[in-house]
Amino acid sequence: MPLPTQPHGLAAIPLAAALSLALSPAALAGSITAESIWDKSNAIQRAQQQLPANATVTNTRCTVVNVRTGNYRYICTLEYTTTPSSPTPTNGSSAPAP
Repeated sequence: MPLPTQPHGLAAIPLAAALSLALSPAALAGSITAESIWDKSNAIQRAQQQLPANATVTNTRCTVVNVRTGNYRYICTLEYTTTPSSPTPTNGSSAPAP
């Protein structure tokens, strides 16, 4: 008994989607964690100093830990995404030089 087959037009859709994802510049995600004994904003600032140049912060999470009576440590994690920068033409035009 023959197996049912998909019409040829529908089989190309998943292939086209996979190719467009593979060829498009993907955003990369990551996180940076930093801590401070001073306060939450200092922990965030320390984490921001470690971000890549083209990063966009998508989420910030902070935790306060009591390490000893009256002594606190502020731990903050910044989640971010980066997108590859596109090359810029050097002569101001995208057309090839004559």
